[in-house]
Amino acid sequence: MPDRQDSDRFRHLPPAVRLEDTITSQDTTTPPDPAGGRDNDREFPSRYA
Repeated sequence: MPDRQDSDRFRHLPPAVRLEDTITSQDTTTPPDPAGGRDNDREFPSRYA
């Protein structure tokens, strides 16, 4: 049988969260170039010709 105190805990919603607390403030950076600076469209025919 659940404890009476536990069942009362789920009868009310938690306090509302302020909008200022929901927005993250972290610096963003540009991701690295996945091709590593190479032009894969130009190298493909040379590799598989």
